[in-house]
Amino acid sequence: MILEARDVTVEFAKGRRREKIRALDGFNLQVQPGDFFALLGPNGAGKSTALYCFLGLIRPDRGSVSIFGERPMMGSPQFERIAYLPEEPHYHLYLTVEEAIRYYGSLYYEQIPPRRVSEVMELVGLSEFRDLLLSKCSKGMKQKAGIAACILKECDLLFLDEPTRGLDPIATKEFRDILMQMHRRGATILINSHMLSEVEMVSDHVAIMDHGRVLVQDELRKLIRFDRELYGVEFDACTDVPEYITVEGSEDGVIQATLPSGMLSNFISFAKGKGLAVYTCSLKRNTLEEIFMDVLKGIRNAQASD
Repeated sequence: MILEARDVTVEFAKGRRREKIRALDGFNLQVQPGDFFALLGPNGAGKSTALYCFLGLIRPDRGSVSIFGERPMMGSPQFERIAYLPEEPHYHLYLTVEEAIRYYGSLYYEQIPPRRVSEVMELVGLSEFRDLLLSKCSKGMKQKAGIAACILKECDLLFLDEPTRGLDPIATKEFRDILMQMHRRGATILINSHMLSEVEMVSDHVAIMDHGRVLVQDELRKLIRFDRELYGVEFDACTDVPEYITVEGSEDGVIQATLPSGMLSNFISFAKGKGLAVYTCSLKRNTLEEIFMDVLKGIRNAQASD
């Protein structure tokens, strides 16, 4: 086990009356070496608080956390094996992009070679901005600087809190490719993100949490269900769609629809006879977004009925 949380409870005092707010409430999580793990939940679910516990920045009021078999402690040598990208990183804005990345790299005990700094800046698309002050950088460029600092060293464990926040679609795709390469080389990655479609592309394990508790934790492939009675299809728009086809939408001359699996051969014959291009044809399955919503709705409906 590379990371484990057992019955972790964290409370904060809020307001003038110092009322207790429970950010984590019996939180349990297990991450194995080599997992690409997604920690999901609505705003206020406790995801960032959980990351702070993993990093030793918050000590739980109750329960325990272990990383590499040890309790995380500030200044521990185990953090040489860990990289972290916070949700809202705060930089020394008087530094240039290159100076900032070099500075954060220097915090590792093992010195980061200058050529590695250049490689990483090239990798995230910051080479041409190396001499630009961070105070002049856009939100997306600052996020790229944080990503660069996070991947400077080939760490065993990466914590990423909303890593694609502020990135454009191209940068998001490039960062996704970087993470997949690191994962293939053996890195364990724990990501917290609201971009469920992005998470679904990369993660192999998922935990869904709400109100400080993990509701579901499993392999993503086990959570995804296929409806063997229904096919999802996309094909060229036409005016005389057969009744057995349920049209769900149309965009740019392409119809999105479903049809009973027993009518698949009829659909293929129909499309062929009309000369229609078929773009997708596969068993209907639930998405990570649908899984996420179903879990939260199920729990909240159960709470409302109690």
